Amino acid sequence: MGQHADDCEAIRQLVAKYNWHLDAGEVDDWVACFAEDGIFSCVGLPPNEPRGGVHKGHEALRAYGKSHYAINQGRVRHWNWNLLIEVTDDQATLRCYMNAFGAGRAESAELRFTGFYRDTLQRTADGWRFTSREVTLDPA
Repeated sequence: MGQHADDCEAIRQLVAKYNWHLDAGEVDDWVACFAEDGIFSCVGLPPNEPRGGVHKGHEALRAYGKSHYAINQGRVRHWNWNLLIEVTDDQATLRCYMNAFGAGRAESAELRFTGFYRDTLQRTADGWRFTSREVTLDPA
């Protein structure tokens, strides 16, 4: 149970790094949360929405991260909870809920999106990394 608990905590820390780095525009640090051929996808936005789509590999992820920050200008806060983590050797899956709040535009934060993540992860020499991270946004 000890190693499993350590792995779960390391994965929770990876999720926190992912959120902080994306929201702060620290794109290279955000990209480092993914395996070299890692995939991020966002389901539930209109087809031409730049924050949606599928982005594979560090170069495509970097371009996505830069675009995401340019659109949001540091005024978004991602929150995850109810993390359900399953670890098997050097592989893991993660499911969790997501809220994204807008900050700095009104008197208080405004809820922009809700949804959930379905992730796969790989243990690497540098720690756990996402091999795929899919967010499905709830309908408005």
